[in-house]
Amino acid sequence: YSYSRQTRETIDEHRNQFRQEIDVRGMRTDEALNQVQHFIDDAILVGVSQVRILHGKGNGILRTMIRQYLNAIPNVRNIRDEHVQFGGAGITVVEL
Repeated sequence: YSYSRQTRETIDEHRNQFRQEIDVRGMRTDEALNQVQHFIDDAILVGVSQVRILHGKGNGILRTMIRQYLNAIPNVRNIRDEHVQFGGAGITVVEL
């Protein structure tokens, strides 16, 4: 599939600015989910294979809601907690 040059440049620009993690700690659930949706869309667009979502541990509501959302996305291959030494259950690693 060939994109127009302009589209390709836009994607390249996105790719250069894209950070492979997002921090939604302290956000309300709806706000955090909104951010995660945009983040995952961008990640798929720029073609990264793995991203990290920092949601903190708290009482686990954000983690649960984010994972429910991620489980509904066909492009998501795997979801897991980060290794304990890198943040454990406070961070979700998403493989795309």
